[in-house]
Amino acid sequence: MDKSKIKNFIILVLVFVNLFLLYIVVSGALEQRKAEKLRMQALTAVLTENGITLNPDIRLPDTIPSTLSLTRDTGAEKSTLSALIGNCTVKNQGGNIYFYSGSDGQAKIRGTGEFEILLDAGVIELGKNPVSAAKSALEKLNIECGDIEPIVEKDGDNTKVTLYCSWDGTTVYNAKISFQFTSDYLILISGTKPLDSEYSLQSSENYPDSVTVLMNFLESVRSTGYVCSEINNLKIEYNMYSAVSGLCTLKPVWCVSTNSGLYYIDAQTGKAENLEAAP
Repeated sequence: MDKSKIKNFIILVLVFVNLFLLYIVVSGALEQRKAEKLRMQALTAVLTENGITLNPDIRLPDTIPSTLSLTRDTGAEKSTLSALIGNCTVKNQGGNIYFYSGSDGQAKIRGTGEFEILLDAGVIELGKNPVSAAKSALEKLNIECGDIEPIVEKDGDNTKVTLYCSWDGTTVYNAKISFQFTSDYLILISGTKPLDSEYSLQSSENYPDSVTVLMNFLESVRSTGYVCSEINNLKIEYNMYSAVSGLCTLKPVWCVSTNSGLYYIDAQTGKAENLEAAP
């Protein structure tokens, strides 16, 4: 057999091998989809038997973010503040509280992530859309904006916008920031933000999946007497807590949106949580 025939034979073998591998991958994906569909049908049937309908438009999350530990980075803190209030000086006031003074404003930031920023007139204009103006300030501070609907409140010529933070695309339900506007300018930013740098994480590989979480929700409804007749949405958010100043933890929680309100479930344990600061 000459070299060209050998070469063609090898190519043909490789083509068949690739086709076989593709068949395995496609078959596996189809079987997985079929299994997920059957699980959803079974879940919907169980919920319906208990008087709860599941919104057919719900897309159940298939991944759970890791539990994260964050630490404060005063260098990064000063750098991001400088983008908003100008090149600033810093003073340690004790108790892990830092005061920053710049050419366009001043700020006080605590080790828990709580802060206040007072801006000079004209730094951020109100414009026609206060939410866009608030988001532009958040971007200068290098803070991600979450997907919870912004809250806009008006009182005469004053406007208040509240935005929720997120970390790596996951909303932190109890890290929210308020933006106070006069008739023309943003004058005050205050609230709680996630700390600056990630230093450890805990894998969520073995956490309960969305179907298991909803079954746990049903069991909790039965045992507590919580009344609802429809599940409108299901998503994962972070719960931020700080036991030590300068450190905080972002723990994933499932947010079950029902026609009676929001219900939170610990993503690691699958047990219900009472989250008083939830929106």
